[in-house]
Amino acid sequence: MIRVAIVGSGRIVPQMLEAMQTVPGWEVIAICGRSREKAGRFGIPHVYTDYAEMLARPDVDFVYVALPNSLHFEAAKQALLAGKNVLCEKPFTSTVEQAEELFALAEERGLWIFEAISNIHLPNFRKMREILPQIGPVRMVHADYDEHFGRYDEYLAGAGIPVFTHEYEGGALRDINIYCLHIVLALYGRPDAVYYAANACGRNAVATSGAATLTYRDGMVAVCTASMDSDGLRGFFFQGEKGAIRVHGLPNFFTKVDLMLPGQPVQSFELNRYEHRLCHQLEDYHDIYESRDREAERRLRAQTLLIMETLVRCEASLGW
Repeated sequence: MIRVAIVGSGRIVPQMLEAMQTVPGWEVIAICGRSREKAGRFGIPHVYTDYAEMLARPDVDFVYVALPNSLHFEAAKQALLAGKNVLCEKPFTSTVEQAEELFALAEERGLWIFEAISNIHLPNFRKMREILPQIGPVRMVHADYDEHFGRYDEYLAGAGIPVFTHEYEGGALRDINIYCLHIVLALYGRPDAVYYAANACGRNAVATSGAATLTYRDGMVAVCTASMDSDGLRGFFFQGEKGAIRVHGLPNFFTKVDLMLPGQPVQSFELNRYEHRLCHQLEDYHDIYESRDREAERRLRAQTLLIMETLVRCEASLGW
């Protein structure tokens, strides 16, 4: 049994808590938040407002970092220094250098650290990757996470919401376009060129929607769009010379995969075993940790570093 302590009390916490209660092998025993009232509303046995005090517990195996984006690095580093393994929400850190520091610290201390990203662990994604060669050389990928966030109107009205602030490194790119980028990079690796165009729709010029264009020397182009300010298309569409693949649903859910080949009936795949999108990653992390599979960890580490580099390249291309 992996015993978990959570730092943070935001909207992702009840989702992860439900997933950890669904997947065997995980037990949440403690939580730390800014206020005892907020942290205590989840029914977790031990509640703290002092992070160091929670980290001192000898029975904690993993710390789940569920704080706003800009606070991930320091919280994860403190956990590692306290001898705890870490599951850190996406985006993993603010910079590539911070990610490298955390990985080096974990390795030095014989610990494990993972980025909490759901979609690259889904069986539907693995099936899509398996059948991808059937559509021939892929020329275009369209990835879309477009959703009018429920709190966008609150933000426009003046509410201080972390995901819509520069202080906490909010905005559409890091918060939701990262799901699109994770899939593209997992399939095709480092792009040769990256360009990001964004809309800053609000009082503090946070980019609430935008499109990242990734180009590859072999002739493949991926366009990853994401919006928190408007509804639109959702899912993926892979255009190959011999056919196409469509992925339904938001890019962090991957609900169904359609293989479309000329002159053949559409083949559909719905292989995710859990309805909850966060469960499959927990299965994988549990198995990797329990089997001490360092090779699997290294592959995930490389993916996280590539994501961080690509996010930084996107932001640099804005020139703001």
